[in-house]
Amino acid sequence: MIYLRYSLVFLAVALGAGVVVRLLEGRVSELGASTQLIVPAMVAALIEGHRYARTHRQRVPRAELWGFVWIATALATALNLALAYLAGGLLPEFGKLTIASFGSQQFLILLGIYTGAYLISNRFFYGIGTSTELGRQAQKDNK
Repeated sequence: MIYLRYSLVFLAVALGAGVVVRLLEGRVSELGASTQLIVPAMVAALIEGHRYARTHRQRVPRAELWGFVWIATALATALNLALAYLAGGLLPEFGKLTIASFGSQQFLILLGIYTGAYLISNRFFYGIGTSTELGRQAQKDNK
């Protein structure tokens, strides 16, 4: 369930951001790339971190944390590829990965950059989500 929810949140944020960027096209030119590519993973990992802390009321064990990070990174990369090839025509920011021919060196470099960014954001924001939820729970318990 955790990975299905992660994927659905990722897709919802990515598509929503794509529509917003498309509507703001011309007004804010630099918004698209980071918003549509990295922010969905950040939001999805943050939500999953909150969910873990609510359910378990403890920090994530290191092995479990990295297990989530690697699987979520693979999911985010796969979803990014799917969006690039399926929604790239409608939402141009997704199509940036398709500027290079599939399997070319440029394609692999872009894919590596995106994968690395997803890895870092999933690790960082899953931890933030867990920490903030545990802090909120501690404040609630102290009242």
